[in-house]
Amino acid sequence: MSLKLSLIIPAYNEEKLIGANLSRILSFLNKMPYTWEIVVVDDGSSDATGKIIESLKRTEVKLVKLDKNQGKGAALKAGFLAAKGDYQIFSDADLSVDIETISPFLEKLKVFDVVIASRRVSGSKIQTHQSWLRENMGRVFTFLTQILTGLKIADFTCGFKGFTRESAKKIFGRSLISRWAYDAEIIFLAQKYGYKILEYPATWVNRKDTRVRLNRVVFESLRDLIKIRILEFQGKYD
Repeated sequence: MSLKLSLIIPAYNEEKLIGANLSRILSFLNKMPYTWEIVVVDDGSSDATGKIIESLKRTEVKLVKLDKNQGKGAALKAGFLAAKGDYQIFSDADLSVDIETISPFLEKLKVFDVVIASRRVSGSKIQTHQSWLRENMGRVFTFLTQILTGLKIADFTCGFKGFTRESAKKIFGRSLISRWAYDAEIIFLAQKYGYKILEYPATWVNRKDTRVRLNRVVFESLRDLIKIRILEFQGKYD
């Protein structure tokens, strides 16, 4: 196969897992019949995340460093703008979605412009659940996002999404949300620009040591969802 894959991984203070998980990713990609690159975006980490990535000394693994923590949305934007692949997929650093999901995504991206992993469509499997509170907060966020954006998507926040090169450059070239509602903005822009979107059933494992604080997320997510509508009204996405 002559295609090239770009795998984008945003990382913030992930020294405990980034080395082992990159080894898993490399082991998988080394078996594939296409060329690839991994773009890791160090989102202003204060630990050894960046040093661990640099120590790999692999030309296929590229490090993009942000001077300060700007949020996952900003990290993804930087990673996608640096990516060169024909198909471009991002994965959370914790590999909550199995890295082998790349293979069906590449097949679907031959037909669809944007493919998003979903925990809430038929065929999905949640091997380890979040707490009751977090799962229901996720449902509330989905409901609010559907109302405020008009999108009929079952799962906005699963951390594994794929794009053709064209859709990635246009969407991330115009994205403006840096933190919690970046997923909603990405999908909102995909629909706005007329791209074909597929929700693909994910096999997902909850990461138990999440550093996300719910009270902060609720307020900032709602604020950013409203901001998406304001930005659209102002023509900032045109």
